[in-house]
Amino acid sequence: MDAPPIRQAPPPPVPSGMGCFAKGCLTLVGVVCVLGIVLIGGGLFVVNRGINMFTTTAPAQIQTRPATPTELQVAKAKLDSLRSAITNRVETTIEFTADDVNALLQNEPEFRGARNHARVAFANSIVSLDVSAPLDSAKWSRLKGRWFNGNIQFGFSYVDDNFNFDVRSAEANGYPFPRALLSAEFMQSFNRSFNDNFRRESAKRGDASDLWRHIRMATVQNDKLMVTTRAL
Repeated sequence: MDAPPIRQAPPPPVPSGMGCFAKGCLTLVGVVCVLGIVLIGGGLFVVNRGINMFTTTAPAQIQTRPATPTELQVAKAKLDSLRSAITNRVETTIEFTADDVNALLQNEPEFRGARNHARVAFANSIVSLDVSAPLDSAKWSRLKGRWFNGNIQFGFSYVDDNFNFDVRSAEANGYPFPRALLSAEFMQSFNRSFNDNFRRESAKRGDASDLWRHIRMATVQNDKLMVTTRAL
């Protein structure tokens, strides 16, 4: 009797969703969404009135000026240069304007999670981020199914494997945050907690944050985001 045919193993499934490069880049937006959530949790939402004032039950559509074909081509070339430097472990600095970042967020398939949910502007070394972020990941059950729709203005840097945020103003659903939540003491505590949590999460899912292992420095200077890769 002939031997039964050998069954070949099925091919591995095709990965779905964002690649790890996109996940890492989106951290620049995602971490600030977390920042907004933490600011919300600083004491504003001990009563339902605060929840209804600063959050909504639906996302906001954030409109961005459509990029011209030339602008999109320039932005993609910069992103490709960053990818290449990381892949080849070459130290270089890439400069992104706000138009570059917005063009990528709105047009690159990798960044579809931020499309129509985030818009940035850079001026005087300050980031202005308009963002619509779901609050389902927050620990407070009352925030399930609600959205943070607002604007945060902050200084940003990533140096020596540490993020640093310096929030200048924040508003959600049209209401400004109390200045007490933006004090230097609060931001120092937040930055320390955020970096500890970021490292802990990175250890669990290294692929999502792999980009940052190859970044030596990232900072907003004047009207540009400067990203310097690391030669490993």
